[in-house]
Amino acid sequence: MSQNKTDSFIPTVIKTSLDLPPLWGRLAFLSPARAELVSHFELPEGRIVALTFELGRAPFEDIRARIKKALQDSDGYYNYSLVFLDPAQSELLKAAIAGASPRK
Repeated sequence: MSQNKTDSFIPTVIKTSLDLPPLWGRLAFLSPARAELVSHFELPEGRIVALTFELGRAPFEDIRARIKKALQDSDGYYNYSLVFLDPAQSELLKAAIAGASPRK
């Protein structure tokens, strides 16, 4: 899991429950199957979250993921390794990531 080693972050809303207010964080890595999330908010490993963010011009809402690993860095941020749960959502992410990549 990377420890805040990227210059490009994707702002993200993190929903943990319908009856709790949303949290915030940043995606430091994103692929169709997994992501790395950085946040000030502590969440336990195994927790399922729903993420909302924009990738290019495409909005993504309530992308379901499970926290596989959680580490706190020396600055107090939590670094989460996530795996996406919904294959249909992963396919949409795959298409958006391919469309957002610079062409050679």
